[in-house]
Amino acid sequence: MKRMRRLAVLWALVLLVSGCGGQSPSVSGQEREGNLASGAMGRYMETLYAFPEEVNRNGGLNWLDDGSLSVISYGAGLYRSLDEGKTWQAEETSWYPLIENVYCLSAVMGPDGTVAATCSGQMSEAVRTVYGKSVAEDWEGNYCVFALPDGSVKVVDFGFSQEDGNCLSSFVFKEDGRLFAADISGRMYEVDVEKESLKELFVAEHSLGYLDFSQEILMAVGDDRLYLYDLEQEVLLPQDETVDTFIRQKILDGTVSYTSGGYPLAVMGSSEEDVIYLACNDGMYRHVLHGSVMEQVIDGALSSFGDSYISIYRMKALENQEFLAAFGPSVGVARYNFDEEVPSMPDREIRIYSLREDKGVRQAVTAYKKEHTDLYVRYEVGIDSDSSTTTEDAIKRLNTQILAGDGPDVLVLDGLPAAAYQENGMLKDIRTVFESMDGEEVLFENVVDSFTEADGAIYQMPLEVRVPLLVGEKEMITRAQDLESLAAEMEQIRAASPEGGIFGIYDPEAFLRLFGMVSSPAWLDEEGQMDVEAVSAFLTLVQRMYDLELSGAIAKQRETIKRQDAEMASYGIDVSKQRTLAADNVLYVSEGYASLAAGAVEGIQLDLDTVTSVIRVQEGLDYCLFQGQGERLFLPVAMVGISARTTQPEEAEEFICQMFCADTQEDLYDGFPVNREAYDRRFVFFEEGNSNGTMTLQKADGTEQELELYWPNQEERAQFTACMESIAVPVLTEENLCELVYEEGVKVLEGEKSVEDAAAEIVKKSAIYLAE
Repeated sequence: MKRMRRLAVLWALVLLVSGCGGQSPSVSGQEREGNLASGAMGRYMETLYAFPEEVNRNGGLNWLDDGSLSVISYGAGLYRSLDEGKTWQAEETSWYPLIENVYCLSAVMGPDGTVAATCSGQMSEAVRTVYGKSVAEDWEGNYCVFALPDGSVKVVDFGFSQEDGNCLSSFVFKEDGRLFAADISGRMYEVDVEKESLKELFVAEHSLGYLDFSQEILMAVGDDRLYLYDLEQEVLLPQDETVDTFIRQKILDGTVSYTSGGYPLAVMGSSEEDVIYLACNDGMYRHVLHGSVMEQVIDGALSSFGDSYISIYRMKALENQEFLAAFGPSVGVARYNFDEEVPSMPDREIRIYSLREDKGVRQAVTAYKKEHTDLYVRYEVGIDSDSSTTTEDAIKRLNTQILAGDGPDVLVLDGLPAAAYQENGMLKDIRTVFESMDGEEVLFENVVDSFTEADGAIYQMPLEVRVPLLVGEKEMITRAQDLESLAAEMEQIRAASPEGGIFGIYDPEAFLRLFGMVSSPAWLDEEGQMDVEAVSAFLTLVQRMYDLELSGAIAKQRETIKRQDAEMASYGIDVSKQRTLAADNVLYVSEGYASLAAGAVEGIQLDLDTVTSVIRVQEGLDYCLFQGQGERLFLPVAMVGISARTTQPEEAEEFICQMFCADTQEDLYDGFPVNREAYDRRFVFFEEGNSNGTMTLQKADGTEQELELYWPNQEERAQFTACMESIAVPVLTEENLCELVYEEGVKVLEGEKSVEDAAAEIVKKSAIYLAE
């Protein structure tokens, strides 16, 4: 694949229901409080059925005419269930070898047993044999495998190639056996397997996600709307504004499908005329097409829908007002039946709050609620993605609730004035929670120590951590132990190489964020106020380094990077924050745009493995902890604490325990787990040293380089673990204070303001903010 920064890798990896009688019982979000107070009865209960361990990445559930269910696992083959998902049996097939050990994007089975699979990459020998036509040895593209009920198998090339960057990404069978497909460019087709042809139906603005049917309407989820195509009239129907608004609120980053399979938002039809259902993390909703109401049927807080790391594979409405949903392999199949004998809302409640949505927290919420069905676990977010609420307004509202005795029980402190909360006695000492953890629940001792006060109290702890790394020539990075010494090394590089990038970063905000990431703890004095001398020193050093960067910039290279940044920005990616990632920046070294790279790593795949793989092939390179105005720094993620005014102290502590246990932490992917066992499990996800894919790098001299990614081996794992065990100082997570530095710092780097004036302005504004 052509490598245009991390965006291109992620994009390439992507190439990696009827019959509900009557109206479903429902509980809207607005009714929740009233039901809790009034003792209303009845809600959907969830029963989970596990998939076999062998069923990993798969094509989702299929409903067959004989009443059975099937699922095609890309790594294990066909599995069938005769009892609606309760138990599964493997079946031998003649067609599975054709999709085995290749990259399969979608594999589904129709009502009559017809199989349709779309694959990307080179054709295996098994595929070439069935295809029967001459194919170049190095041919790469998109081909489809079809297995018919009579036992015949065919391979079809619809003409998608590696060069045009397009392929069929998903298939869906209608109940009458008609087959439809979407490509990654957003085109929707009807497939004629016999004639080996595609009939284009419509073109979406972007790629399409979940596909299903409502009577004769084909429904396709886009990133900002639901496409409704009338199969009889062969026209796109008018948009449903209520549904489109709902989708825009739920699909925040443009992602409509996941590389591992499944979707963030799904839609299904119903036997009720014009009634459809949509499901996402918030639960399942009933909607009358072109009506004005989204009616919540299943609350995500009381079901597996609420797990942010669970994607929805397939859904179907059953008889008797029941539903069946297939989630990811770690969950399996869920059946929902309405029970009139249970309270519509549990009679006890625990409230968890974060300023912004946090996937790790939602994951812990899901794990906790599965073991506490008698407790409503409410996850509250201060700033919704589509909200005009400012950070200051959200914090003021939260403070008012806390002071009035109506605040949340558990606080995620990222972005909140945690130091002020602690100083004012608003946080509970939770040391006993962590003292009780042993065996598989032991946390990294150095991380725990970094949040332990002099008197032994602990008021907050991060769910995960990100580790900042500096990559470059070994002797050079060994000498660069702070901003001052790093600036000196940059001067040496510039003296030796008057032209060329050093870090290859020419955007002033991105430059500030990169070095601010490892300097922010120094900006606060002992009283929690902004330190004018520390801020001035930071701005002075970063200005010095930025001037060095610009002094040797090559116009052509700078323009290339600018185009790449613009491409990322067009996909809604914050480029200045993206340039704080080590995996992105280290590729500039390989490509010849930079001699040093720095940034945080938050995981292994397409992250730490990118750093270690570059070091494997580029002689002399190594990495160490990236240090700025502080030493042994790390970035805490999802800092959690308990309100001193909680009315549910035992439940809050139980919830904290759940957040930090190995099973919960193992599935968190916004950083490295602070639980030792979960951290170790992360490294054995793939076999050490095995290939993890390849990428083609476009080098600054116009040539290309194939970079093979490898899962870290024992030596690489030990090196990074030593870094994990040495981190000791969390960086500043109070984003408003950091943003003040970056806002004024850009003016310094662009020559609009002096360091002295900018530092004074930062201190003045921070004092006003902290006083509030």
